[in-house]
This record gives sequence, structure tokens and C-alpha cells, in this order.
Amino acid sequence: MNKQTVSLSRFTRLIHPLPAFLVTCAGKDGRPNAIAIAWLTPVSVNPPLLAFAIRPHYSYELLQENPAFVVNVMAYEQAIEVLFCGRCSGRDVDKFATAGLTPVPVQAVNVPAIAEALAHVECEVEAEYPAGDHVIVVGRVLAASAEEGVLVDGWRDLIAAPPLFHLGGNRFTTSSGEISEPDVGLD
Repeated sequence: MNKQTVSLSRFTRLIHPLPAFLVTCAGKDGRPNAIAIAWLTPVSVNPPLLAFAIRPHYSYELLQENPAFVVNVMAYEQAIEVLFCGRCSGRDVDKFATAGLTPVPVQAVNVPAIAEALAHVECEVEAEYPAGDHVIVVGRVLAASAEEGVLVDGWRDLIAAPPLFHLGGNRFTTSSGEISEPDVGLD
């Protein structure tokens, strides 16, 4: 096969699609903000840690004031809300009000979650690492919750709760629900 050169500014498009989330945060004044994040991954089970990349703008400033956040797992049908929250600054716009999102209190952190989300993962900031034009924020998971039916037998139900994947730019997709579990004989 012949390979074509890809611009380094587009290398992330080769790695996408990635799940898209809304991460909520709030500064000292308690005003909630939501930021669209696709560069998020678990990094440890014990202790439970996850990490995401964020540009050091307004939401990052809020994390400095109040080092806690909630990862809101959004459904495929909520792509427009995620795109909106990724395209404007909470410094200028009340994203919750404008996007029709409802802030709700959670169990373990002083940051609201989004009521319309499928699930919430509550975290406190554990560490930060500069990474080029982003900062890697590592969060310790303190609590997690999900709507009934999101997990079936401990696995995400891709039909009842289709994930939202970001392709890049304004493009999103979801899973087909088809599951492959190949046996490579290494058990």
C-alpha cells in the first residue's frame, strides 16, 4: 500500500474518533462551566485516575481556583450541546443556560454535573503536566454514577446509550452496537 504524507497539524485526525465528553468545573464564585474534551483517558485503576488535555484558557483558570471537575458522559444525540460548549468561552457565555443544560450537585466534589448526561465521574485534581499548547490534568476519581440502563452486566449498552465520538472539527459519529470479542488463545 502507498502511504500519503499527512500534515503534522492533522495528526490527531488519524487517532480519532475519540469519545467526546463535557467536563464541568467551577471557580471560587461557584458559577458552573462546561468544556468539550475528547482527549481523555483512564490512566490507573488503583488508585482510580484519569487524565485529559486542556488548553490553558478560562476553564483551566477555574480548575486552578477550584481543583475539582466532573466528567459528564454525553449521548450521541447531545453532539450539538458538546459542540457548542467547545466553540465558545465560559468567560463570555453562560454555557449551561444557553445550551439548555441543567447543573446538579454531585456526591464528592463542589462542582455541578450536567443532569442530561448519561453518567458522571467526579474527580479532584491530582497532578498537572505541561504538554506543548495543552496541560495534562490528572484527576483522582472519587465517585461515579450512571443512568439506569447505561451499563448492562457491567458493560456499556451501546444501543441504549450510544457513545458520542468526535472525528475532528464539527464532525461526530457513534458506534453501530456491533461487538467483537475475538479469542486469540492467550487466556
